[in-house]
Amino acid sequence: MFNKGFYLSFSFFILFYLFPYIAYADTYQDAAGTSQMLADNISLFWKFLFDDTPTLWHRFWSWAVKWYVKAKLFAYLEALKFSWIVGKEIIIDLNIMSQITAQISALPQDVRQAFVDMRLFDGLNLLLNAYMTRFVMRTIF
Repeated sequence: MFNKGFYLSFSFFILFYLFPYIAYADTYQDAAGTSQMLADNISLFWKFLFDDTPTLWHRFWSWAVKWYVKAKLFAYLEALKFSWIVGKEIIIDLNIMSQITAQISALPQDVRQAFVDMRLFDGLNLLLNAYMTRFVMRTIF
């Protein structure tokens, strides 16, 4: 009928109301007590002003810088993906690999086969894609 969360919250409710908890507080009497109370309040205000407020600002700025860096890295990643696609399209449109293949056909058969075995053309294609991506990224940023 009831779930586990209900029983857990009910047990905490019973625990806090059945067992007494004692709070100790200072008692202030006469003029000395009033002075002590004012000194305690001033020291609490002083602690808030010079301990808690700077840590609040430090935590806020660390949070803001962290989210700024995350957003910037995300934007760089998406720009890199976009630049990679644009760079590949530019290389396809310029027909660079077909020109390279046409020039390679003039090489002797054994040299051409060695280049194919070494996968030189795939590496060249990858380098051209990277260079074109860098070129596109420079125009974006």
